Amino acid sequence: MKLILKFGLAAIGLLLFMFRNAHVHTLKRQTLHLEAIQPFKPFKMVFISDIHHRVLPENLIDFPVDFIVIGGDIAEKGVPLRKVEHNLKVLSAVAPVYFIWGNNDREVDEMELRRLFSRYGVHLLENASIELFGNSRLKLVGLDYFAFRENPLDTAFAGVAADDTVIFVSHTPFIFPRVMEHYPVDFVLAGHTHGGQIRIGKWGLYKKGSLTEENGVYRLVSNGYGTTHLPLRLGAEAEYHVLTIKPKESTKLI
Repeated sequence: MKLILKFGLAAIGLLLFMFRNAHVHTLKRQTLHLEAIQPFKPFKMVFISDIHHRVLPENLIDFPVDFIVIGGDIAEKGVPLRKVEHNLKVLSAVAPVYFIWGNNDREVDEMELRRLFSRYGVHLLENASIELFGNSRLKLVGLDYFAFRENPLDTAFAGVAADDTVIFVSHTPFIFPRVMEHYPVDFVLAGHTHGGQIRIGKWGLYKKGSLTEENGVYRLVSNGYGTTHLPLRLGAEAEYHVLTIKPKESTKLI
């Protein structure tokens, strides 16, 4: 009986610990040097993904940044639009915001979401690229992966030259190998996996989020900010990122 009681108390304690982990966050500050044919002034971007049910504090970003990228899943079924609006208001008050659709966002009313994006000046990157800071050789590319349109990557990269400096954002990292093989990119970012969300040691449904470099291309997969299904985390902290991007002399062939 005592053993059962101890086991029960330990289980409750673990659940409370996991619940707490799901409601705190870590800000990760990372610096990257990207090859640039046409140099650019260093800039700071915030990347946050998988907010889901969480409410962003007003002071989440209390430092200067040049723009913010939401890597999808600002919503899911059951998330009130007033909560989404609050989160958009918090982010858009800091800097220009770019949004990439996630797999859960369209579980709420898409047209209402679009109205909120318009109200708060959020730029949707739907299989498209944009120039950053008026630099025609510095591009931000966004993929609406879960819309299942024909040849979305070709559409997204239509305005990108082979020697541009390219930051690519998708909700899911599973598209990275194809992107890195067939399209010019310097930095690829995604969320979606939640770092496995609940990990037992080194084991989890997905790999823990990380920033890595492979063949000259940086890869960031974030654990994300919120949770889905269960408001619990273990071994994969909730996180968002401030990324300082600096240019370096390019070795790309023109």
